Amino acid sequence: MIFTLTWIDISAIVGAAAATAALLQVFNKPKTVFAPVKHAKITSTFEFDLSGTLVCTNIEAFDFLQSIKLPDPDWDTLHHALSSRFADLPDTIFACNPPQTRFYPARSVVDPFTLEIEQHANGLTLLMSTREDNMLNHNDVHNELAPLPNLALVKSVSENAPFPVWQSKADGSLGWSNAFYQSLNRRVAHNQDQLFEITETMDANDGAQRIKLRDNTNNRTHWFDVTRQRFEDGYVNFAIDVHAVVKAETAQRNFVQTLAKTFAHLATGLAIFDRNRQLVLFNPSLFDLTDLRPEFLTTRPNLFSFFDQLRDKQIMPEPKSYANWRERIADVITAASDDNFSETWHLPNGLTYRVTGRPHPDGAIAFLFEDISAEISLTRRFRDEADVTHSALDALDQAIAIFNRAGFVQYHNSAMRSFIGQQSDKDLEDMCVRDVTRLCQRTCKPSPVWGEIRNFVIENAERETWSAPLQSKDGQTLALKVSPLASGASLIALTPEAPSGAAPSRIAIPRKRITASNSAVA
Repeated sequence: MIFTLTWIDISAIVGAAAATAALLQVFNKPKTVFAPVKHAKITSTFEFDLSGTLVCTNIEAFDFLQSIKLPDPDWDTLHHALSSRFADLPDTIFACNPPQTRFYPARSVVDPFTLEIEQHANGLTLLMSTREDNMLNHNDVHNELAPLPNLALVKSVSENAPFPVWQSKADGSLGWSNAFYQSLNRRVAHNQDQLFEITETMDANDGAQRIKLRDNTNNRTHWFDVTRQRFEDGYVNFAIDVHAVVKAETAQRNFVQTLAKTFAHLATGLAIFDRNRQLVLFNPSLFDLTDLRPEFLTTRPNLFSFFDQLRDKQIMPEPKSYANWRERIADVITAASDDNFSETWHLPNGLTYRVTGRPHPDGAIAFLFEDISAEISLTRRFRDEADVTHSALDALDQAIAIFNRAGFVQYHNSAMRSFIGQQSDKDLEDMCVRDVTRLCQRTCKPSPVWGEIRNFVIENAERETWSAPLQSKDGQTLALKVSPLASGASLIALTPEAPSGAAPSRIAIPRKRITASNSAVA
């Protein structure tokens, strides 16, 4: 077969060959696309347009944004959040046709995620994939791998912190230290290698260790609470100035010791319970009055145990019902907290105690135990003597009234009460000499002696016993006797006399006591 080639056929063959060569050149061009990780599990998808606005996400991507607190980021914001975990992320979004895809592995080997970014004609698609299928909670991983704060800010904060911060290496030598540590070292230790002497057994998980620094130059002591945290092959140490706290604790301790010494000489038993109702302070008089042993009190018993011991020792009245005992103690605590608890305990051994509860700051309660047996005995003896005196006065036929220094009725008998027309003893309790003499005037005929009686009772000058006759309106003759008593008191006695003729024409009282001012009828 013979083929005849025309110019057109030759041109077509040449064009086809060129196209084939060009196509082979395209297929042989080096690729910029990396093969994806096999069996990768895509968890988050983000779509951005050419302006960098987030267009849409899937549910995994939405959860990721919520976990890092970026609900609706643009590309710049998400780029900043992911650049600490993935290197060389594209700064801008550009149109690319055909699309170009690139994979970005994580910076850290512990980060289980990789990024796949596709630049296309309408924007950018970001796919966040896991390297394994059996992953833990993704949000927890993202939170742990969140970008660190600005390193310049961290450095500025640590360098300018108002307390010492320093690094100690594994061999005990000093590493990095901030400005406060260096300044304190120059002032106190004169640039020694180690400013704080930390015990070797101190573990990073232990609490703060209190360390004292002596400033001999300024004759001052500094106190710091030092804490440690493991860092690389050593520790990062933080020291907080607690000089004011130590000073306050020392002052409080001295104050408590002063109170304890003061309370030690009191005859009143003292028991102070803190807000947790534990015994925190007591004096020797407490176990002298309650028979509670110091061994028991030093164990810091609570209020219920304390009162249980008092009941067992018969130092408080036995409750009628033991079932109500706890309620009784609860009522005592409540009343003491409100400053309303004060009771008198009559004990089986014949003693009498006054127990008082007082609230203290910060919810504390103080109980005071006083032995008032002597006071109660004296009061009973005085009351018995007063009853005997009153009975003796009532047995007399005379009308008697005794006035104290201030001129008020101190004692009287039933004859005086009847003479002035009063019904009960309470009617005379608040009467003064002026009230009594006015009532006597209603019963007797006019006489100038009533003014003399008032002057005699109220005057504080030297006084003498004197007497004078009186006559009642019914014609009975009375003998008046006025006598001074101890402590400025005065006695007034009216004695009825048998009739013996006409009444005297004048009153038999000392003339020197009759003055122009009191000679008239009172």
